Amino acid sequence: MNAITIVIGSICILMIAYRIYGTFMAAKVLKLNDNQPTPAHTLNDGKDYVPTNKWVAFGHHFAAIAAAGPLVGPILAAQFGYLPGLLWLLIGAVIGGAVHDAVVLYASMRKSGKSLSEVAKEELGPVAAFCTGLAMLFIITITMAGLSMVVLHALERNPWGTFAVGITIPIAMGVGLLYKKTGNLKLSSTIGFILLMAGVFIGPAIQETAFGQMLSFDTKTLAIILPVYAFFAAALPVWLLLAPRDYLSSFMKIGVFIALVVGVFMINPSISFPALTEFVNGGGPVIAGPVWPFISITIACGAISGFHAFVGSGTTPKMLNRWSDIKVVGFGAMLVECLVGIMALIAAIALQPADYFAINSSPEVFRTLGMSVVDLPRLSEEIGLNLEGRTGGAVTLAVGMTHIFTSIPWFANLAPYFFQFVIMFEAVFILTAIDAGTRVARYLIQDFFGEVYKPLKRVDWMPGNIFASALACLMWGYLLYSGDIGSVWALFGVSNQLMASIGLIIGATVILKIADKRRYMLTCLVPLAYLFATVNYAGYWMIRNVYLNPEAAGYNVLNGVLSIIMLILGVVILVAAIRKWIQILSVPGARLEARSA
Repeated sequence: MNAITIVIGSICILMIAYRIYGTFMAAKVLKLNDNQPTPAHTLNDGKDYVPTNKWVAFGHHFAAIAAAGPLVGPILAAQFGYLPGLLWLLIGAVIGGAVHDAVVLYASMRKSGKSLSEVAKEELGPVAAFCTGLAMLFIITITMAGLSMVVLHALERNPWGTFAVGITIPIAMGVGLLYKKTGNLKLSSTIGFILLMAGVFIGPAIQETAFGQMLSFDTKTLAIILPVYAFFAAALPVWLLLAPRDYLSSFMKIGVFIALVVGVFMINPSISFPALTEFVNGGGPVIAGPVWPFISITIACGAISGFHAFVGSGTTPKMLNRWSDIKVVGFGAMLVECLVGIMALIAAIALQPADYFAINSSPEVFRTLGMSVVDLPRLSEEIGLNLEGRTGGAVTLAVGMTHIFTSIPWFANLAPYFFQFVIMFEAVFILTAIDAGTRVARYLIQDFFGEVYKPLKRVDWMPGNIFASALACLMWGYLLYSGDIGSVWALFGVSNQLMASIGLIIGATVILKIADKRRYMLTCLVPLAYLFATVNYAGYWMIRNVYLNPEAAGYNVLNGVLSIIMLILGVVILVAAIRKWIQILSVPGARLEARSA
């Protein structure tokens, strides 16, 4: 097996899926109608609701949804071999993820861009809405703190990285102002892209300067800076910082992976990994559980992810210029993210298996595997860093991509540069999700607590916006600063996919109401059936074998209790939905609604 075969086959599958299944979802299931104005037009306030060019909206949406998941998840899942991860990425993205993202975006836009909890209230009733809102607040708080923690370790004592990431903020604001003033997207994009690249390549030169010393922060300082930045990203108008920053960051994201695709075609690295490893039945050094259900829990973004529901019912539905843009932004961005996940998987499986396991397990554990490293000593020397025991996936991606790039003769002596650039590239990937995620958390807080104090529900009320943004940053910022998030990070995999199940439940309800044919509901029910069973079994496995098992290294009663609560919330929402489906199906005409609803 070689990498080119995987890349060409995957691209063909994704393009066919977009052309055929994406068109079917847009034309037949959702019946997108551009003759009707979107919420961005009907509620245009120049701040949150802003009609946006579809490619800018695509850039924002893709940058927001494509955080650490498609980079790290496939790398960790390589423990099982290349086949399980590849199959789940392709099948999960086409059948589940792209459908999930499109229907959630549509459902939110039907309700004037409201959050998924508000949509659940109108579609399923107050009990389901409360459970959905509670689950969303829980998951978004963990997500923001967890993603930020990855950034902390990437930027700690790293002035190059801090400069490269930080410079994107004023550049994005300048691009936003220039585009708003001139309306010239090409000019704004070109200037922004040139400045962004200049910032990245200037970064190494400032490391040993006095300015570089000023940008050398410890983790505690960064843990304060990041929530403060996120506060402004959530409170400022979307056109000024969030959208242009994500749009420009998407150039780097897509550009790096296009470069990786080109590198794969030039080098065509052979795949050293077997299709299946000895760890498919569990007991692996990276993931303790068996390939099912944990392949679908480990690889979230890239296949299907509940985090996308936050963006799809948060910032993006307030930005789309036309209803048909849902196909490009919702369905299309998910398939592009799938390709990102596949390239990350290739970066991992291009390494020798022993080198992979040496990076992703502690030295003590690696010694018990009976393996001998092959290329790792050479790679460590070329990069200038001891790579053994650097778990978590981020270093593996950087090493794998560096290994591929430096196999091209022109770049043979640039291993340290490529390695550090990819580490910073990952940080930018994650920060764009923090931007949008914090803004979405603000919307959730306004919706959730607006039931108690009505003015909070008004997104145009500045005091409410400031309060909700500050509370969101305080919640995840406290977890980030205190480090308590480490004790509950293992919950994220299950809770994230539970959130995807909730998105599919609401999507199925909406489709049952608006579609001409009841069987179109199966577009959501098929992935929902698999995902809901997977999530609940994974949660049960973790509760029994890890969280409430005194003999397990991850024994933690709090994690077990929180897992039980999350799974109960999911069951309550599903029961409420089934009752609603029965009610709709019992009245033949009740499933059809006006398309303007």
